[in-house]
Amino acid sequence: MFSIKEVSTNLNITPQAIYKQKKVLQQKGYMTKNDLGQWEINQEGFNYLKDRQINYMQNKQPVFKPVEQPAEENAEMQEQENLNISSNDNILNQLLNQFKEQITTLQNQLKEEQDQKEYFKAKFEEKDRLLNEYLNHHLLTTGDNQEEANNQEQPKKTFFQRLFNK
Repeated sequence: MFSIKEVSTNLNITPQAIYKQKKVLQQKGYMTKNDLGQWEINQEGFNYLKDRQINYMQNKQPVFKPVEQPAEENAEMQEQENLNISSNDNILNQLLNQFKEQITTLQNQLKEEQDQKEYFKAKFEEKDRLLNEYLNHHLLTTGDNQEEANNQEQPKKTFFQRLFNK
């Protein structure tokens, strides 16, 4: 014996669909109440519901029969397919040309950016060189000033060092 929930889960239908068929199932002896007051379906009832579901699905599906077409229509269809193939080739060629143009454009943009990079690099190096020349020429000490700077850096001699180092 199966519960309504078990049957509905197995058959992928709702319990409500089973309860709608309750009278028929009871009349055929497929559905009974157990001691707890719950409805149960026996094996024959399960098979009955399964067969009904299969029959319903088979009747719902349309039957397709192949239709014979005259030779003229077949020739026209062949021509249309050939046109479709050639139009597909045309579309592919157009797309290929567009991609080639995009590649060329991107390569040109990359070259321009590299040229700009080289230009600004050269400008920066020139600015750096000029700055170093200015600093070396104007701000660093000359020969006379350099001797004074060296003398200032040496510590003063003490009295005894001056006395004995003469």
